[in-house]
Amino acid sequence: MIDSLRCVNDHEDTWLVASFREVTNRFVIEGTLGCPICSAEYKISKGVADFTQGAALRDRANERASAEHSREELATRVGAFLDATQPGATIVLGGLWSLGAAELAEMADVRVIALNPPPGVHESERVGVAMIAGRIPLAPSSAHGVALDEWFGPETVEAARRVVKPGGRVVGPASFPHPDQTTVLAHDDAYWVAEKPVEMIPLHRAKAT
Repeated sequence: MIDSLRCVNDHEDTWLVASFREVTNRFVIEGTLGCPICSAEYKISKGVADFTQGAALRDRANERASAEHSREELATRVGAFLDATQPGATIVLGGLWSLGAAELAEMADVRVIALNPPPGVHESERVGVAMIAGRIPLAPSSAHGVALDEWFGPETVEAARRVVKPGGRVVGPASFPHPDQTTVLAHDDAYWVAEKPVEMIPLHRAKAT
């Protein structure tokens, strides 16, 4: 996951420099990620990367919602929403969607990054965990799909378009607008599914010589 992480501040995109204090079975337990451009530092504690920069996170209004669906059901549902059929792809699941992170990773053979997950979601070989306060700390066009719940603000939903590859999908709550320059494929009373357009490469006829 570390290779895909980026600084959340506004400047040129660049890799983060990692310093590890505790590593167990290839998992980073304690460490620091540093930005070589703005010198921002992001702590890794108990396997969780913290990109909140000290911002206070809002309390979850309804944790019991996590019990409404089984983890397998959540994984199946979000996997279908995001068309998670490409083995090895990176999928981002935020909030309650991340409860199905491990199941989706196993089911679809993908790598999942869980953002601000409820208790019970842990790092593994295919699941990384990060805490954010706004911007998603990933490289542009690095994720196959992003699913966020209503706990995140509209600015995070809008930022999801940046990290999704052309042709990738974003799932967001129906109460929020879908990201600019995306097309809504489906929606119901709870969520919409939007797609980032594929980049078109103009073709020009070669001139005869």
